[in-house]
Amino acid sequence: MARACSNTMKFGSAAILIATVMAIVVSSNVVAASRQYPSGRSLLQSHGALLIDYMGASGDTSLQFSDLQATVSAFPTLEFIFPLSFAIDADASGNTQNGVFSPYWSTSLDGASAQAFKQQNPNVKLMVSLAGFSQFVNGNSQNVNWYDPASTTDWINNAVSSITGLVSTYNLDGVDVDYENFPSGSATFTTCIGQLISNLKSAGTISVASIAPFGSTSSIYADLFSNYGSSIDYVNYQFYADGLNTQSDYVNDFNTVSASFDPAKLLASVEVNGRGLQGNDFIAAAQQLSIAGVMIFDVDNSKSSNFALEQSVATFLTS
Repeated sequence: MARACSNTMKFGSAAILIATVMAIVVSSNVVAASRQYPSGRSLLQSHGALLIDYMGASGDTSLQFSDLQATVSAFPTLEFIFPLSFAIDADASGNTQNGVFSPYWSTSLDGASAQAFKQQNPNVKLMVSLAGFSQFVNGNSQNVNWYDPASTTDWINNAVSSITGLVSTYNLDGVDVDYENFPSGSATFTTCIGQLISNLKSAGTISVASIAPFGSTSSIYADLFSNYGSSIDYVNYQFYADGLNTQSDYVNDFNTVSASFDPAKLLASVEVNGRGLQGNDFIAAAQQLSIAGVMIFDVDNSKSSNFALEQSVATFLTS
């Protein structure tokens, strides 16, 4: 820090000092101007080396952990997190079970192969994703709804117990929360989900937790994050569900969402051959943002292209 000049300083010395300061300011402005992107784009922002990719969500019964081996091996410095999708608080007939979660991903993604995949790849973590949008019951799609349990204590205890079992069976590292339907409101959602995550972390059962809001559920998850944000590591906001068709729309929406969630925990997201920005447009938008990483939905639909999107995003995240 510069000190104030003494009244006895000679005019010549003062002139030299002023000229030096002006030269530094001009030089700084030139450097800043030279770093601007063409066409008015902002400076390239920072990104975390993290890719979260939902797995099993679209029901590919042939999907194997080993299908991803080449992609994971090609990017050893990138952290991959695969949420197994989904575990649902319902039986096979769609009846709610008061917090007892059962896995509904393909049986090809079994516990033994999950453990082997993680042992082979130290840069891989696995999670269980809760709920999702719908469940197939007798061949028909049925919404998975949040409901307010009669006893939050019983629901939390059952959820902790059943998820602890899933963590043990599938060698999981964490929990992702993806409730998307709230037809009867969300009065107990923050308490139930917040305590579930906190209890699992306090017990050392999980080390990582994430949430997956989008437009119409954003306020519900913002309340959860406001009360339990210290226990939530990542926000997998579903930007592809917000009807964004241009890079500027994406960047503006991201900045708006950042106001409700910790920007350091917020990921950009892209849907495989689906809604929202795709391919190079998505990468170009992500380059204009400071992001914790990228979330992809989902592995199942990317398999047919030999995980081309994952490889493109991974290249961006490790560049």
